[in-house]
Amino acid sequence: MKIFLTGGTGYIGSHILAELISKHHDIIVLVRSLDRFQQILGRLNLLEAQHVTAVIGDLSKPKLGLSANDYKRIQDSDIIVHAGGPMNIELSQTEAEQAFLNPAIELAELSEKIHMKKGLKQFIHVVGYMSPYNEQNALHNLDAVLEETPPYEKLKFQADSYIRKALKPLGIPLSTVNPSTVIGHSYSGITEQIGGLSILVDSVRRNLMPLVPGGKDYWLPMVHIDHVASFIVNLVQTKELASNTYYLLDPKQDSPSIRSLIRKIAIEMRVAPPFGTIPLALLKSLLRLGIGKRLGIPKESMNFLVKSEFPVTSKFELERKNGVRTSVVPTTLPYVIADLDFRLSHPSSEHREGFVQRRRSKLISLEKENHGTPVIFLHGTFSGADCFVPIAKQLNDVNTWLVDLPGFGHSPRHHHPSLMDGYVEAVIEMIHELNRPVILIGHSFGGLIAAKVMERIEQQIRQLLLLQPVLHPIHAKYKYAGVTKSIMKLISRSAFRKTLLKANDFIADSERLDHYSNYVIQDLQSARIRSTNAMVMSALTQVQSFQLKPELWNAQKVRIHWGDRDAANHIPERFKHIDTTFIPYGHQYPLEAPNQVAEWLRQVLDLELS
Repeated sequence: MKIFLTGGTGYIGSHILAELISKHHDIIVLVRSLDRFQQILGRLNLLEAQHVTAVIGDLSKPKLGLSANDYKRIQDSDIIVHAGGPMNIELSQTEAEQAFLNPAIELAELSEKIHMKKGLKQFIHVVGYMSPYNEQNALHNLDAVLEETPPYEKLKFQADSYIRKALKPLGIPLSTVNPSTVIGHSYSGITEQIGGLSILVDSVRRNLMPLVPGGKDYWLPMVHIDHVASFIVNLVQTKELASNTYYLLDPKQDSPSIRSLIRKIAIEMRVAPPFGTIPLALLKSLLRLGIGKRLGIPKESMNFLVKSEFPVTSKFELERKNGVRTSVVPTTLPYVIADLDFRLSHPSSEHREGFVQRRRSKLISLEKENHGTPVIFLHGTFSGADCFVPIAKQLNDVNTWLVDLPGFGHSPRHHHPSLMDGYVEAVIEMIHELNRPVILIGHSFGGLIAAKVMERIEQQIRQLLLLQPVLHPIHAKYKYAGVTKSIMKLISRSAFRKTLLKANDFIADSERLDHYSNYVIQDLQSARIRSTNAMVMSALTQVQSFQLKPELWNAQKVRIHWGDRDAANHIPERFKHIDTTFIPYGHQYPLEAPNQVAEWLRQVLDLELS
């Protein structure tokens, strides 16, 4: 098929593009920026994709802002997939017209030209589940129904109406796809775009949702991003389709109520669940008064909570025909919530270029696309996978896996009855799933977990490298998790920096100290991460957390790298037989001196991997 795709650099469109490429279609993608398009291809590992051409244009302009040659070129298309348009529920009337209605007018004209020339096989239009239009009322004017809706929704649905009215007389098959609230990938939970569900997650994590909007009769229809993409690509590949409308959502009876959903988010975020309800109309009124702006909750966001059900027969029929499903996966919701939580705290992840985010068993990792033995990094407290990126970039030919331990970074918390055992089990499960030997590197608390993992599955650990491992109980001031959590919530960036320097965690004031301090303060915006840090620090004050048997370790497998200016930690006597390299740094030296760490690791790894 020759397919013309709009919105190919957007959240939904980029996933559609990846699916279409995997099916070997010829694709022309409308983009505003080639650089942005290349970034998307890089993120999707599609830089060498065949049969994909980008054309520079603008949906809001006449003839889509294309050159004469490119406009003529796209008239050879068999199918148009229109997935363009921003995800911004706060658009003004003018912005919404340019984003939705103007493109609909231009694409309808293009469709007529193609149909007159060769016959357009199908037009696929991605709209939204709140649109009132369907096959039965396609020629009606329902503007009165939309009168009170925000510009974002109103113009989106007027565009739906315009395309229906323009294509129906021409006999062009129109597949209108109405995704519900799009959430992360059905396995990994990864959600590249902040919006939709993140508004609810953010409200809950900031304790702004003590009352359930609307009560138990309301719900938030949801669909996974990969399910949207696969459904649309199945539409592309289904022959002789009549015009139809497809609602991508689960039946109401199979979906959590808004009360259940908020409670689930609260549990994962480690905050108090809601204790009552508030009428939705009252909440909307309060948000309109300006409270919403002060709290960072757009008044328009409440429009996506509904009591009604939606027709799903046409969706089910196509799914049965093609053997696909678009149901929300309940076990993936914790990964969606954790991913959104991290992205809300850390809106920029540009330094990750060259890494792919994946779910491995119950953990999320950042990985280099290299072959060879997996070299798995486990971070410490007040840290995460991102903190090891500077080291991994120095090991650019090594198969590095930077793991977020449960409750940190993008990984959801574990629910094991034993805090420490839950961490050990999560890493073991990941390694078992790999089913091959690995090299395990752990810093601080991550070093303790790595050592415990090796004792449990020694045959699967090719080498254990410990960077400033915590091998004895830490100061009793961290014993009470509630107190520690409260301090974390209040600490400022400057106070945190001073604490690091005073404790010799960092030995010098530097740009890396600034970067790390910013990371931690952003991290501690999350109640989930504050609680996780506090609970782990409390566990590390207990003797029973350090039940290791170093006398039984294979000394040829284990090495320690130690900063001898660490003022709070030391290497206990029973570990002194382990091969140890000393350097003049403090506890957080892997973050302060990544180049030196990478150099030492490369020396050791070269020996091990040769």
